[in-house]
Amino acid sequence: METLKLDALYRSDKSKKHRNSIRRQGYVTGSVFGLNLEPVPISLKLEDFVKQAKTAEAGTRTLIEMKITGSDDNLDSLVILKEFDKDPITRKVLDMQFQRINLKEKVTVNVPIELIGEAAGTAEGGIVEQVLDELHLSCLPMDIPPRIEVDIAPLGLGDLIRVGDLQLAEELEILADEDTLICSCYQPIVRVETPEVEEGAEGEEAVAEEAESTEEEAAQTE
Repeated sequence: METLKLDALYRSDKSKKHRNSIRRQGYVTGSVFGLNLEPVPISLKLEDFVKQAKTAEAGTRTLIEMKITGSDDNLDSLVILKEFDKDPITRKVLDMQFQRINLKEKVTVNVPIELIGEAAGTAEGGIVEQVLDELHLSCLPMDIPPRIEVDIAPLGLGDLIRVGDLQLAEELEILADEDTLICSCYQPIVRVETPEVEEGAEGEEAVAEEAESTEEEAAQTE
């Protein structure tokens, strides 16, 4: 499995003022944690990470050789991106959390699910709906797959694919419930709307009928 190489700076100043200052310069804050070691506050160029992750097969799940400068201690680590925080309004990444890993110890990751092929049910007018986008797995770092491919070609109208239907390599442990729905092929419901008669129109029609009936009765009496 390929690895990314990322440079980070030890962040000794944890003040809000410093965070805002470095973010204006294109940096994001972050921390490195795990393996029973103290968390290390860092800052890094978001552009550097994004540029490498875009070309990596596993994307943001790629192993990262992180070189951390600015401290007297050797803080270099092999890590994976565990999570990140975004600004709720601008959607810009503000903070990134990296987990130290041991190549001989399993990690938990979310791997994207990709539907492959064309469902048989679509020939009958069916529509495929994907409900689950990522699969929660446990495996050794070097076994992290870039994606989980699900063949939907046999999926007929009304059929479902659940997590329990997946056949993955034995080194991959699925942590999601086996009954969790991944995708389905269903017949869309077509609703036919009947034109509604306006209340005013109904009232006018009723008045007209009543008047006509009254006129007929009067004519018969004469």
